[in-house]
Amino acid sequence: MNPRDLFRIETDRVRLSWSAARGKDPCPLPSLANVPGTLIVRPRRNSVVFEGDNWRSDVPDGLQADLRVTIGPRLFEQTDYLVYAETKTGEPVSIEHRDPAILRDVHTSRGAKVVHGVVNFGNEVGHSNFSLRVAGRPEIDFEVEVFPSKLDYKSDYQELVADIQDILTGLAFDYLKSTFQLGAPSTVREPAHIEWLFLLKHALSELERGLRYVTQHPHRSLTREAQDVRAERVRRVDSAIRRAILRGSGSGQSTHLNAGIRLRQHLLERRARPTLDTPEHRWFASRLEWIRRRLAFVRQAEAARDPSVRRKKTLEELEFLETRIARLESLEPITEAHGDPPSNFASVQLLTAPGYKEAYRACLILSLGLRISGDPVDLSVKDLNLLYEYWCFLAIVRCIARELGKSIPFAQLIKVEHQGLRVSLQKGKEQTISFGRDDGRRISVTYNPRFSGAAYLVPQQPDFLVSVENPGWPSIRLILDAKYRLDATQQYQDQYGSPGPPDDAINVLHRYRDAIVEAEGTSQDVKPKRTVVQGSALFPYREDAAGAYRKSKLWSALERIGVGAIPLLPSSEGYLSEWVRSVLTGGGWSIADKIIPHRAQEHAWDWKIAASEVVLVGVLRGGSEAEHYDWIQSEQTYYARLLQKQNRQYAVKRLAIYLPSVLRRPGAVCRVAEVQAVEIVPRGQIRTPWRSLRDASESQLLYRLGPFIDLPIPIENRGLDGEGARFSSNRWTSRLALERARDVKELLLETEPEWRLYEELVSNDIEFEITAGAAMLEKTEDPRGRAWFKVGQINVQFRGAEGFVVRGEGQIERHCAQASQIIELSLKSV
Repeated sequence: MNPRDLFRIETDRVRLSWSAARGKDPCPLPSLANVPGTLIVRPRRNSVVFEGDNWRSDVPDGLQADLRVTIGPRLFEQTDYLVYAETKTGEPVSIEHRDPAILRDVHTSRGAKVVHGVVNFGNEVGHSNFSLRVAGRPEIDFEVEVFPSKLDYKSDYQELVADIQDILTGLAFDYLKSTFQLGAPSTVREPAHIEWLFLLKHALSELERGLRYVTQHPHRSLTREAQDVRAERVRRVDSAIRRAILRGSGSGQSTHLNAGIRLRQHLLERRARPTLDTPEHRWFASRLEWIRRRLAFVRQAEAARDPSVRRKKTLEELEFLETRIARLESLEPITEAHGDPPSNFASVQLLTAPGYKEAYRACLILSLGLRISGDPVDLSVKDLNLLYEYWCFLAIVRCIARELGKSIPFAQLIKVEHQGLRVSLQKGKEQTISFGRDDGRRISVTYNPRFSGAAYLVPQQPDFLVSVENPGWPSIRLILDAKYRLDATQQYQDQYGSPGPPDDAINVLHRYRDAIVEAEGTSQDVKPKRTVVQGSALFPYREDAAGAYRKSKLWSALERIGVGAIPLLPSSEGYLSEWVRSVLTGGGWSIADKIIPHRAQEHAWDWKIAASEVVLVGVLRGGSEAEHYDWIQSEQTYYARLLQKQNRQYAVKRLAIYLPSVLRRPGAVCRVAEVQAVEIVPRGQIRTPWRSLRDASESQLLYRLGPFIDLPIPIENRGLDGEGARFSSNRWTSRLALERARDVKELLLETEPEWRLYEELVSNDIEFEITAGAAMLEKTEDPRGRAWFKVGQINVQFRGAEGFVVRGEGQIERHCAQASQIIELSLKSV
């Protein structure tokens, strides 16, 4: 077996292998080693037969060939992967993907009987779907997951995206990428065209189903129209008919009646007939016209951009969407509707009638925005290098504001540029956020400033500019560049003492420091003066517990020669804070009063890894607790029912046992053992002293355990309010919670952000309660918390990339990216 193979799939018609290029280790982060990847194989042909060579890495030995398992190897950004597919029947084979750019280095040979080449996801992370076809017909689809190699997927990446969404959700999106994240409709400020288009693709199928049902089962109304009928065939003698007879109106010969009344042979009678021209159908017609017009506007804007393979594919998809909308507009209820619906139109029929309510709901979704939150809307997210650049800008501004004690309304101050499906921060000097101080000093941060003019031989455009203006002194400029690149080779570390940005990124800072100048006056005889005193590269790196980066040349060179680098990641902004404080206080590094505590950093680093390790807290059989406990310890085995779609059950690293009050008072989690192997077996194969009431063929997940050890401090079931809680079923938690919890309720705090919020609440002396929310499936791309924090009148829950969701009175929800924002709201609500 090739040791570099990541997975292999074989059917009765085709073989496929996916492997990593030799000699490369794309995962320098220890915390990622405990996070399972994804490999989901979906048959597309009804009679497909999976044969012997089906294998995947990074899963327990007994599950490597099990196609029911949805976990698999981790793939990484900026890594070459070798793909090879060969037909077994002599028919042509092909691999397809929605993004044509991802397959640019994949080729066919031997008359299209073999597909081979290199796949590299670049700076894109998330899920990615591929389709394997034989003779042009779908054979299988397979889904993989791409991880960042420089960020922690469960904390750094999610916090980075949550911060950007806090300004404008559309900033995080791109339309056509090789990977996707999951999101959900949400009420957000100023939804962009790209958000609307994602929602349209998500809701269009439901809109089509609803309107086609309406076409087959339409609700008609009645309309009355005047018709010329013979007098003896008049069906309904109403006031209009009587007036016509009295006046002698009508046509044809007259017949004289009593009292001198003349009856004409033909009269005009208003007869009722059914019509599809109803207010409901007019409302649908107006919405479809609005959708088609907006699609045309977006397509026109995209067509004006530079051509590329992705742009061509995007335009094809937009044209296809327009075609689908045009087909809906040709349905009979829509074509029969004329005019606009009444102003402020509302209808019970739209809300309740079959077909109508589905189509109505689909139309309403288009007025919302999006948030990346792990729900079933596929979203393409911008490349990580651009997301990192955006986030670095926010981190710089937030850090300066924190040091000055200011609050920054990012959404009001940061200008966003909309061009078709592209949403980005505006570039140029006008994109500036300024801070004033009582002593007359002024600090400003500019995104992508451009320096050009007579003083410059070549225009210069760094990522960020920090300007400090002191009364009576020329302004001081500091340049920062966001570099989502990391050189961790041994040669580099020997030279600089730490991993860091590539040499070319450092050289650019030397150029900026020397090239960005300022001239006093407009005379050609006046020589420009340098104004940049420091230049630093911001790069994605978190140092280890030893704190070695402080001793590196990259850090010390900032003070010594004015050029260096600052490591910057979410929840690891200590070096940036120290640098900002030195700028604001005007002193050197030696007087900086904020030092990154070595001991606290060591704990934080260990806990970050611990938060990614899954722990199962097992309970004992009711009525025979002692017997069950003795069996578990003697056999070093624990079993639980196999759950559908719960990936965490395969990734359990440790198993703890809850001892109920019949064995210990109070009940507590006291002992834990490492999981050495995971197996799926029928219940009948597990021999126990007690008789099982379950079906002998029911699948069980069997955990083979190492020796049990005692927890240093038992996690007792006393309750945060002094009363113990019922503990009668298995619970999921993490090693972080197992090591930090002192009460079983604290086991609900599985993620690092939840513990951060917990500590903030405690340190601010804010009273709160922790309650368990509904159990949700653990998803690698969206590690939502289960615990609800009840603080005063608000309830808070961690939702992964969505940040913290806050529910106030009336269940109105808002989102906060930082725990500090929760503290501010909490202090107002208590």
